[in-house]
Amino acid sequence: MTQHLSEDETLAAVPPLTRTRLTAWIAAEVVTPEHTPGGPAFRDLDVARLALACELADAYDLAADALALVLTLVDRLHRAEADLATLSRALAAEPEDIRRRVGAGLRR
Repeated sequence: MTQHLSEDETLAAVPPLTRTRLTAWIAAEVVTPEHTPGGPAFRDLDVARLALACELADAYDLAADALALVLTLVDRLHRAEADLATLSRALAAEPEDIRRRVGAGLRR
């Protein structure tokens, strides 16, 4: 089960995060909380993303829109790594002759 934190709990969990920053980052879609009757609800993944966003914004002085772009690229990189791991597992399950042919094709 995924834990959800309120806005105040999220701000407490990520010390460098301010309410102003959080509001701007929600508007820029750096993070997309779930909307509940009690206000925005943040998943553990959102909290981790916000912590990374704070580090990047502070280290590189990134505006909200630039930060959203950087995090989109990070997301794409993670998906590509997961896809590559899946492909590697599938290839490892194939007979050796197929693995050799694929390997030879990749070296071209």
